[in-house]
Amino acid sequence: MRVQWYAARWSLGVIGLIMDGVRPARVGDHIIDDLRKRERNGLIELPRLKLRPGDRVRLLRGPFAGHLVIFAGMKPRERVEVLLTFLGAQQRVTLPQDDVERIRLHDY
Repeated sequence: MRVQWYAARWSLGVIGLIMDGVRPARVGDHIIDDLRKRERNGLIELPRLKLRPGDRVRLLRGPFAGHLVIFAGMKPRERVEVLLTFLGAQQRVTLPQDDVERIRLHDY
């Protein structure tokens, strides 16, 4: 078995393997299927929020969950920057992309 994953590790274009201790981690078939569905011309398309700076979004997690904030922009590593009004001042906060959701006009 080690010979198989050793060859995969040193294949052209491979940066690294996800490990479970000293051996590669097992990945469920449903995860592989999802990745294959998102593959386009050899690349995996990551889900993106379709937001523009100034759009309103709702916080989904944390102490301000449920609050409406203003989307300020995308950051590296699937993170977003939002403007949160707190105690009369606006603060820039960086969050994981999954911690916000776009709201529709009739939601507020």
